[in-house]
Amino acid sequence: MAPTPQTGDRPEVAGLGPLALEDCLHEYPGKRRIFRARLADGRVVVAKFYLGRIAQWAEWRRGARGARRLEAAGVPAPALHHAGYCPQYRAWLLVLDLVEADTPWPPPGGDPGHEAHARLLTTLAEHHRAGVVQNDLNWLNFIPRDGKLYAIDGDRVRQRGAALGRRAALRHLQRLYASKTRVPEARIREGFRRYHELRGWDASEAELERFLRALRHARVRHARRVAHRAARGWKHYPRFRSDDLGIIHDRRSITREQAGEIARQLYAAGELPETPANNELRARRIDAPWQTLPALLRPALTRRVARRVWSHALTLRRLGLAVPRPVAVVAADCGMIWLVQEAIPDMHPLTDGGPPPGPEAAETLWAGLRDYGIRFRGRDPRMLGSDGRNLWILDPLPLAFARPRARGFLRAAQHDREWLLRVGEAR
Repeated sequence: MAPTPQTGDRPEVAGLGPLALEDCLHEYPGKRRIFRARLADGRVVVAKFYLGRIAQWAEWRRGARGARRLEAAGVPAPALHHAGYCPQYRAWLLVLDLVEADTPWPPPGGDPGHEAHARLLTTLAEHHRAGVVQNDLNWLNFIPRDGKLYAIDGDRVRQRGAALGRRAALRHLQRLYASKTRVPEARIREGFRRYHELRGWDASEAELERFLRALRHARVRHARRVAHRAARGWKHYPRFRSDDLGIIHDRRSITREQAGEIARQLYAAGELPETPANNELRARRIDAPWQTLPALLRPALTRRVARRVWSHALTLRRLGLAVPRPVAVVAADCGMIWLVQEAIPDMHPLTDGGPPPGPEAAETLWAGLRDYGIRFRGRDPRMLGSDGRNLWILDPLPLAFARPRARGFLRAAQHDREWLLRVGEAR
């Protein structure tokens, strides 16, 4: 088995000589290792190792091609010094200039702020004039330096033969805001007008409203696509089995061992283990008619419904709606499902009494659901909770997604509004 590149190694690179690996900046386990490194002449560079001669060849090829495209287009991007095979590790290698941020990055919170937003739009307009389309618009794929944003990842860069026209450019701008679901609408309106100024185009209010309507639909599609991948063990959300229990968890919140312990305790006693770490969590049993099905069908259907619960919770959370952060979902083959969420202070299910949220909270929740084309398939007060100020969705399973402008959806949304106002009133 080939060795893995490690800090302190000095592999020989054709045309560059020895490459001293100093610090591991990032790692995708089993796929990629990215190092801060130093060439023989003292220049500091980034060394990206794509681990796997066959498995990672396509990723390396995309990265090398994208780096060359960015450099050839003349947009701010690190220079590519080497792209080739490193036999010592049986890995593909890219060596690029190191670009270090001179301001805090990425922007904290959901709103990037005026300065970071303006800088990103300027970069996007510059790319579009050069015919460059960066399809991975993650904040971490850009680094601020000397008043510019450097595009440091070319894996998903495409090059057009000419500058992007209005339709293609606005479609890409929509893609940017669809992936940044927490950027507020006021900032998007500002960005729409600013981008048009940078390209020398006129922007009417009617065009802006059409852009916003299409963007809301694009945000739902993007959020559902990401959540669908997360329900199948993608990135931060590994899944595993423990005896007859299927578990998906957010590894940024709890470890695999904690998730397994929580699942076993829920199955045995219906409650979370009594530990200090679990005081900030709440578990909710998901009840549905499939639990009465024959035993042969129950395990597969239970796992399917658990994935839907997890996917819906992540989608609503990504859209900025009032849903407690999901931490884990547990599916037992006998037909039981538990959703584990972060606890909200002073929160209680609506059916448990306590101070009602009032009509303003109901209107706020309804407006968010309506804008994104989300309706209730079942209207049960047990799926809602209140902290006295806001109305929260505790059980995301009875929610359905529709086209926001569809006539049938608008009728259903009006019934949802009436129901929310009724259950949110003082009792």
